[in-house]
Amino acid sequence: MARGGGVRAAAHATTRTTMLCGRRRTMVTTTTVVASRRGDTMTMSAKKGFLFSEVEDVRQGGGADGARASGKQSVVWSGPLSVQKYPAPCLRAKNAPVEVFDEALEQLSKEMFKVMYETVGCGLAAPQVGVNYRMMVYNEAGEPGRGKEVVLCNPKIVKFSKEKDLFEEGCLSFPKMYADVERPIGVQIEAQSVTGKKFKMTLEGFEARVFQHEYDHLDGVLYHDRMTPEVRAEVQSYLDSYVEAYEGDDKAL
Repeated sequence: MARGGGVRAAAHATTRTTMLCGRRRTMVTTTTVVASRRGDTMTMSAKKGFLFSEVEDVRQGGGADGARASGKQSVVWSGPLSVQKYPAPCLRAKNAPVEVFDEALEQLSKEMFKVMYETVGCGLAAPQVGVNYRMMVYNEAGEPGRGKEVVLCNPKIVKFSKEKDLFEEGCLSFPKMYADVERPIGVQIEAQSVTGKKFKMTLEGFEARVFQHEYDHLDGVLYHDRMTPEVRAEVQSYLDSYVEAYEGDDKAL
């Protein structure tokens, strides 16, 4: 997603101009995020804003060395990374789970943040840079040094909220294409950190939307797949132009 996703910490009401996958918007939020670590348990909470469930380290030993011993493979990638534009096949390809949490994975996350910021993004999924693994990064503030950088490996949605809302989205893989997409306003998730620690989170509001957009990428689902037929018709000319300009597999969708 272009500018507009992640965990932003503030102790008072804040007005910000941001972009949801490319669209500048002004939003007002009131949120305080507190993070603390007690032994092997990380606790994150928020007041009057995004609500976070307790985040616990439930990983049972092993680590990267244990994974290698069991025959698991490290994530394979090479730089420099760049955002792949629709209809690149990597956007629809199956994404493998992250099995080894090593220095190469940590470096990949750093490179993904670098690309995300350079392209005015707030969220980026690994398949968007041609790395077909279940990994995403995001920062709601969309700027280095601001907000909180979040790396999620092997995320899984446990529960959706019943309430939904409509919001204009864009995507780094679809330049200049913005349209309304309906999504649940909250999700409960399970995931692993870049070091392999398992945790649970409850995401609400803007962060929940950013997460869901990037999560779709991990399943090969693109945001125009979730548009109503009427909205899809409005952006069809953009989709046609991307296919026409694409210099790879002309059958990619």
